[in-house]
Amino acid sequence: MPVERLYRLNTATWTLDYSAATQLQQPGEPFPGRCPCYLLEHSDGLVLFDTGVSHEMAADPLSYGPNGAPHMVDFVETLDTSAGKPPVDHLEELGYAPSDVDTVVVSHLHTDHAGNLDSFPEATVVVQKAELRYAFWPDGPQRLFYLEGDFHHLRRLDADVKAITGEYDVFGDGSVVAFPTPGHSPGHQSLEVTLESGTTILAADAANSRVGYEQGLVASFVWSLEESMDSLAALKDRARTSDADVIVHHDPEDQDRLPDPPNALE
Repeated sequence: MPVERLYRLNTATWTLDYSAATQLQQPGEPFPGRCPCYLLEHSDGLVLFDTGVSHEMAADPLSYGPNGAPHMVDFVETLDTSAGKPPVDHLEELGYAPSDVDTVVVSHLHTDHAGNLDSFPEATVVVQKAELRYAFWPDGPQRLFYLEGDFHHLRRLDADVKAITGEYDVFGDGSVVAFPTPGHSPGHQSLEVTLESGTTILAADAANSRVGYEQGLVASFVWSLEESMDSLAALKDRARTSDADVIVHHDPEDQDRLPDPPNALE
């Protein structure tokens, strides 16, 4: 059965230097990237893909999580939370409670993608095993983007975490398939969604802009440039094979191709 509706739910806008978002291009120019998550309605349950930026973290990074996130103080100055809402607020407007969400598929555990995971304690969290392991011990510039306050609760014995390796078919019918696209982070994954109208691939951060996607210019802070390029090539091949529309997660124009809620792709 295809997915009945796909909603794009923006949580904030985060302005980076364009050369950080799209490798070494237009240094000094702003890139106001969206920070959305996505709700998928399927006859067998509700799925969230990513959970966006935590407004709690943005309001008080020093007190966020078990050890705070003091290094985020300057970063949050570039974050506009008024441009979005927490996912639970979006869900309420669509008539859902957090407990209605059955599965949360996380593209990766950077703070702009995993910021509200603890809002869905009853959901199964689907994450690549490589990502889950790396998130607690990141290195290099990746250390900036992994915040304990986002995901430390996943270590609890009662946490419902499905740590996967490779592709994962959420409903077993091919309608919602997570597939690995490592490089941006060790366990990055994208999501292929089959609707009545066709196939959409939510690329997450396989590229940060449409120009980056088309020209092979990934973020300047990727974990592995080589794996990023391999994943981008594989994603394009998959999109061509399935005749899929690819949505680049942070790109404003790509995001504007998705309808504002309560409208949805069907």
